[in-house]
Amino acid sequence: MDAEKRVRTVDHHEWTLKQPAHHTEVEKAVAVAEHERTALASRGVRTGDVHIHGGDTELVISFEAERPKNPKRHLVEAADA
Repeated sequence: MDAEKRVRTVDHHEWTLKQPAHHTEVEKAVAVAEHERTALASRGVRTGDVHIHGGDTELVISFEAERPKNPKRHLVEAADA
């Protein structure tokens, strides 16, 4: 087999709103999620898209970001940049 195995650890970031959520609150939560995702991506962290999932009782705005192998080193590198 020529496949190489990789193991990645991801953090799941999410914000929840109770239903019925007002559209301005949804817009604010999406803006905060997108801002945080963009900030992580600008530091070289691989991130996924922001997703919105609706249910009967809550609305979830979320995205995933890869966790660095050495988080302390990553924070120092980001501060130096």
